[in-house]
Amino acid sequence: MKLASTTADFTGLRNDIPAEHVKLFEGTGFKHLDYSFYRVVRPGSAYIMPGDAWKNEVLAAQAAADKLGFTFVQSHAPDGEHWQAGENRDALILATRRVIEACAMLGIPSTVIHAAQHPDPASTPAEFIKENVKFLEQFYDTAERFGVQLLVENGCEQNMPRYYLRTGGEMREFISAANHPLVFACWDTGHAHMRGMDQYRSILDLGDKLQALHIHDNYGDRDSHVMPFMGNGNFDQIMLGLKDGGYKGAFTFEGGAGVRRSDAWPHFRRPFTYLGRQINTLLEPDENLRRMYVGLMYATGRYMLEQYGCYEE
Repeated sequence: MKLASTTADFTGLRNDIPAEHVKLFEGTGFKHLDYSFYRVVRPGSAYIMPGDAWKNEVLAAQAAADKLGFTFVQSHAPDGEHWQAGENRDALILATRRVIEACAMLGIPSTVIHAAQHPDPASTPAEFIKENVKFLEQFYDTAERFGVQLLVENGCEQNMPRYYLRTGGEMREFISAANHPLVFACWDTGHAHMRGMDQYRSILDLGDKLQALHIHDNYGDRDSHVMPFMGNGNFDQIMLGLKDGGYKGAFTFEGGAGVRRSDAWPHFRRPFTYLGRQINTLLEPDENLRRMYVGLMYATGRYMLEQYGCYEE
């Protein structure tokens, strides 16, 4: 398996310019990247403005990757308003369509699109599936045009109590309801660990529908997004599931919060006021510390894959 990590590892650094985030991976060991478009639905973003200025950002990231010998193996689509009609929902739909096109520009085969829990507390799993399939259908034409897979992701009750994509079986049911050849799954190990579930079984249940991974750890309580061995997740069950299930995608980390920004959800670092003045000297870890952590994450991932004889350059 190719070992990858997300450009979101460097969120908050260098004015959040994607090309600069790509450059920060130089020397960490990683050569394969997950392009995070997660935050592009924001005021002033080129992805929600008229014109094609957003393409300049994509081309700059590609140029940086080409120069350093990096490849993009998957992406994460934007987060935003799924349910309430209006400007915010329109922005999410526009940005997601552009992200699918951006994936084609970058040679990325798939993007992860979050489902959303139904706003009605009395809603049923069947209603969850129906409404989220309806949301996903808005992107089928764009996905077909550019040949990009749309991946749904498993969740957990702690994050969203009415999110009914939790097991491999539930995800296969959703994919069957979507009934489109470009709809597949991404398995998130951290979300699954918070449920204390049999990940080996779910990975096998997904079988050939599994096209991507989000690898991270926690202590089973909160969605901490730290690398393996910084929590208490069992990764033997995951590695064996991937091997026995014939998984052919990348082994992609989403665990960059081990050296945390102060605003990294769900654990926040509060500033301290001293003599009437806010002190920020140690509020944020610097760029070098975060790069060192990402380097350790690479070494950890390589160790894991080599133990199972499946590391691929």
